[in-house]
Amino acid sequence: MVMRVTSQTQQRNALNNIFRITEAMFNAQKEITSGKKIQKPSDDPSGMRDTLVLRTNIKQIKQFDRNINSNQLFLSRGESALDSIGVSMSRAKELSMVELGGMSTSETRGYAKTELDNIISKVLQEANTKVKNMYIFSGTDVNTTPFELSASGAVCIYNGNSDNLMIQIEEDINVKVNIAGSEVLGTDLDPNLNTSTKVSKLNGGSGIASGAISITDRAGISGTFTITSSMTLANVITAIENVSSNLTASINSSGNGITITDTSSVIKNSLTVSEVDGGITALSLGIVGTKDGNIEGMDLNAALSTSTLISELNGGEGLTLGDINIINGAASGAVSLSSATTIAEVISLINNSGNNVTASIDSAGSSLQVISNSSSTIAVVSNVGTDTTAEELGIGGGRNVINTLFKLKQAMEYDDTFAILGSLANLDSGLETINESRAIYGAVARRIISTETTHQQNIVNQKDQISKIEGADMVEAASEFAAMEAALQASLSSTARIIQPSLLDFLR
Repeated sequence: MVMRVTSQTQQRNALNNIFRITEAMFNAQKEITSGKKIQKPSDDPSGMRDTLVLRTNIKQIKQFDRNINSNQLFLSRGESALDSIGVSMSRAKELSMVELGGMSTSETRGYAKTELDNIISKVLQEANTKVKNMYIFSGTDVNTTPFELSASGAVCIYNGNSDNLMIQIEEDINVKVNIAGSEVLGTDLDPNLNTSTKVSKLNGGSGIASGAISITDRAGISGTFTITSSMTLANVITAIENVSSNLTASINSSGNGITITDTSSVIKNSLTVSEVDGGITALSLGIVGTKDGNIEGMDLNAALSTSTLISELNGGEGLTLGDINIINGAASGAVSLSSATTIAEVISLINNSGNNVTASIDSAGSSLQVISNSSSTIAVVSNVGTDTTAEELGIGGGRNVINTLFKLKQAMEYDDTFAILGSLANLDSGLETINESRAIYGAVARRIISTETTHQQNIVNQKDQISKIEGADMVEAASEFAAMEAALQASLSSTARIIQPSLLDFLR
């Protein structure tokens, strides 16, 4: 049977063929001009997925690099500050050795004391170094001056905290870019909170601003309560829980802040803790804010008290106390502190040791201090052997570098050769701590530099992989374009000869 093909069908087939060839030419042209063979997800769904993953990885790596570049200054400045302090410590040791010699006199020790004044000023300057307007030895409390003289000018007080600034340099890998002053130049005994801790002992001993706090639980139940300086954390917890039966307050798992847990079964809004009448009480308690879940309070940096347990020190890890050595003029001797369970007992053992000294908590509430009861002698406390009890308590040796220099200066001023001799061991252990901390800075810096190099190579590799996935083969694309162009011309020519409508075609 003969089938008749209408002119309309011929025209439609011819146009479809021309459109198909034209589209292929257009796609080839886009590959040539853009250099990419994937223009939209439908071109290659799996390839597009892979390139998106690679681009996300590159963005993440670049963020890690920004973290490194913006914080490397903390490392370099911290290391240089410790280098300068180490030089000062070495000079202080030289002065000590000279003034213990047979040619030394009260007059030469007076000159040495004057030089030690300058050394201490230089060390304090380095200890209070800033980077980007942030103190590098304050731990994470970067807006607080880490070291300052006590009111009497006899000792140096550490006001920072024991935490370290951390930056992320790789996925799930953080490194510290500073060393808290309490690890290298002073001491922070960093006690954990307990329910008997008074609010007046929080925030480094500056306490909590008295005032009212408003809480609304997630069920919409609201209440207000007042905090006063005489309250304990047990009182604060009770006040929070009295607002609503849905609320439970406790000391957090880290032992340094307050957690508020909301067990509301009907959820109407977020858990909200806010100030009343423009106060700052909730802020100073570290619990201000709005959360869809529970509120985890900030570190309250509790100060020492005589009731503080030894097991609560060092962020709750506690201390293992041993012996200390006390030199106070002609009196000297080792004192065992191993039986102490509280700060009060430590103080009592030292005060009753027969060395004519008085131990107490320093004005910042961060460590202990030991002062001679005599107006003509300086009490110097040091570690015994490899034991680090004196260093851990902040009363001598090791990381208590600045107070070691203060003691030495006072010994020169008082012409106290016993204290000068006793300071030598503390100068040596202080220098050792400085060098160990410089080594830590160096190790972190090397790791960061190595990581940064790896990041740059990873970026190059992943960009190369993206190019391989979505990059066009220019030779192939040009050949395809030329072939399609020839096919288009041939199609147009053959179509023009095949479709030649006449008057008879319109009359049929």
